[in-house]
Amino acid sequence: MTSATPMLSVVVPTYNWPQALDAVLASLFEQDDAGFELVVADDGSGPETRAVIEKWRSRPGPRLSHVWQPDEGYRRARSLNLGVTAARGEYLLFVDGDCLVRRGFLAAVRRAALPGWFLASKRVNLSPGLSRRVIDESLPVWRWSVASWFLRAPRELLSSHRESARPGLLLPVRDRRRPWRGNQPEFSPPYDGYGFMFGVERRDFEQANGFDMRFVGWGGEDRDLATRLRHAGLRCGWPGGHATVLHLWHPVRKRVPGSNASLVAEAEASGRVEALDGLRELADQVSAKRVGASSSSREPEKR
Repeated sequence: MTSATPMLSVVVPTYNWPQALDAVLASLFEQDDAGFELVVADDGSGPETRAVIEKWRSRPGPRLSHVWQPDEGYRRARSLNLGVTAARGEYLLFVDGDCLVRRGFLAAVRRAALPGWFLASKRVNLSPGLSRRVIDESLPVWRWSVASWFLRAPRELLSSHRESARPGLLLPVRDRRRPWRGNQPEFSPPYDGYGFMFGVERRDFEQANGFDMRFVGWGGEDRDLATRLRHAGLRCGWPGGHATVLHLWHPVRKRVPGSNASLVAEAEASGRVEALDGLRELADQVSAKRVGASSSSREPEKR
């Protein structure tokens, strides 16, 4: 990063779950950091999502932008690239629209955002019951310390509903992997889960041509980007425990077999850095739509 306090752009993808987005924005608005902005990258949500964004836009806090594309199926990769086109920051931080960030999250990211690294993190999967309370009661679990978790919801750290038996909030006690520590192994997030938090310098993201928009349907676009960044010589780092995100429960999405998995395998085998249908191609599409008045699809919107 090029200065002591560079602008961070936090890009949050969303699709028709305004209650979760509301909680995510609440956790981000409480970050003690004046040098960041928010961009909601919307994959075709309805007016309820826009109402949530307008509510937060009216409050004191970071600059909040909203980019929208028509609902033409699961096009997360394209919506994230669209969000980047509206972002102004030198550093890009992608936080999933169902992941709450803890206090100190941005400070942890800033410390770890070193040249030659991209960032991923761990998550704690909240139970269905606690997730409902977060949404229905506006329960601010992102404010809780580890001690508070043991007092208020100890089973959340240890219960079997989570995808891994390892309690993510406790791992920082013994996990020493950080980008600024020498001779540390590269970080590999649990479950190959790069998508719930991904940080990268803008110049590295642009060199990789962003997310590959050939990924349609759930899964794989984040791992593909991580693979190509490694081909460019970057390593994956972990910002530490304050960057552990809190994942709201939802029914498990089934991976679409075939095409996305084959795209990841091709990227891993090819050694290439650039997405074949990425950020530059999106810019060409948007430019063509603005010029071509006869286009039948709606223009992506920025609000």
